[in-house]
Amino acid sequence: MVELDWDNVPADLCPVCKTDKYLSPEIQFKINPECYHKICDACVDRIFALGPHPCPYPNCEKVLRRNKFKAQVFDDLLVEKECDIRRRVLSVYNKKEDDFQTSVMYDQYLEEIEEIVYNLLHRVDIERTEERLKQYSIENKQSIELNNAQREQEYEKFIKIQKLERQHKSERRRLTSEIAEEEKKLKDLEKQQILDQLQNAASDKDPQLILEQIRANMLEKTNRLRDQLQKLNEKFDALKDAVRNNLNPDENMNKNKSKIPFTPFNGDRLVNLPFKVSEYKDPFHESIVSDIPE
Repeated sequence: MVELDWDNVPADLCPVCKTDKYLSPEIQFKINPECYHKICDACVDRIFALGPHPCPYPNCEKVLRRNKFKAQVFDDLLVEKECDIRRRVLSVYNKKEDDFQTSVMYDQYLEEIEEIVYNLLHRVDIERTEERLKQYSIENKQSIELNNAQREQEYEKFIKIQKLERQHKSERRRLTSEIAEEEKKLKDLEKQQILDQLQNAASDKDPQLILEQIRANMLEKTNRLRDQLQKLNEKFDALKDAVRNNLNPDENMNKNKSKIPFTPFNGDRLVNLPFKVSEYKDPFHESIVSDIPE
């Protein structure tokens, strides 16, 4: 039996259970950021189901946890590792260019980030680099948390705007298609109506007036759809501005509308009463009223 080279594991083979994608096409591989050794998802569930366990790769003494495993995104593990390290460093060094007085200071800040990423990726003076990263996170804890919160808010805004743009494009595509279809139908209908009305028109009717009436009807229908498209664009712009300015989209859409006060009478009192007062005269009550001195 050929012994497996653990340093050069085939891309479609799990080195632990020896399962490959030829026999199991549904197999999924996962890696752990602690050591970036590739293991299939079945081995991850089997080995790490009871808790932390050493990596099954020979000469790897890393203790791994099941919840740290993730799917591999890049074929090159060095690129995968660099992305993880860069994400970790940028969560601490998260200042923007606006936070610096000059562009030179911002460039020095970026150079410091790249130096830390390079050292962690290629394991150059790893202890000093980790201590440097830890010390910076302690000294700038408050600003780091504030910048991360702002970044999350900006990401949420970006997601909302992307969702609004997808909805707007879908609705705009539908209206544009309806406008084109309606124009085509109206043109065909116009031709048919012209022939019918000219054939059945009385001698006292002007054919030019008939044509103008048909054109007016066609323009009225197409303009109605174009107005809907314009209102859709205005609504999208208002919603996008509301998301960017941290406003409630519903409030931003209704801020220019007149507010109708609440009334328990369903709008207003009835002007015309649904009943009629009887004019019956009671002699007894009339005598009492007449005895009252004025």
